Amino acid sequence: MNITIELPKLDDFKEVNKLAKQVHELHVNWRPDLFLSVDEVIIKDCFEEMIQAKEIFIARIQDEIVGYITFNIKEKNNPSMRYRKQLQIEAICVDEKNRGKGIGIALLEYTKKHGKENDCTDMYLTVNEENKKAIKVYEEFGFKVKSIAYSMQI
Repeated sequence: MNITIELPKLDDFKEVNKLAKQVHELHVNWRPDLFLSVDEVIIKDCFEEMIQAKEIFIARIQDEIVGYITFNIKEKNNPSMRYRKQLQIEAICVDEKNRGKGIGIALLEYTKKHGKENDCTDMYLTVNEENKKAIKVYEEFGFKVKSIAYSMQI
């Protein structure tokens, strides 16, 4: 199986949104207090901006888009902390029928390489505590828990 990672084209918008909907619906189920079920998860203007900024990559197997990752790079320059140029992963998605084939790892590897080429010091992401399969992938990839966020409804 040959996985290709690349910058998407505008024509890929609908396919990427189909994948985004799969993951988004998981979040709707886990956190209905935050997430709404919507038809279009990624707005077309945002998709175009991510492509222009090179903040989205897609994974293909042959001609089929089977996953994507979105991220941004931010400099953290606080006088009381060490300088960081952080690659913040916003979303990662692998098509539900293609999970367990190394696609998520391929997306993470490609993005990590991109981060190194852009002098990033670290990669960061957050994950819903109920997303056990994703947590396992992230830990196998080398991510470590660095903080815990608490939340409550009031």
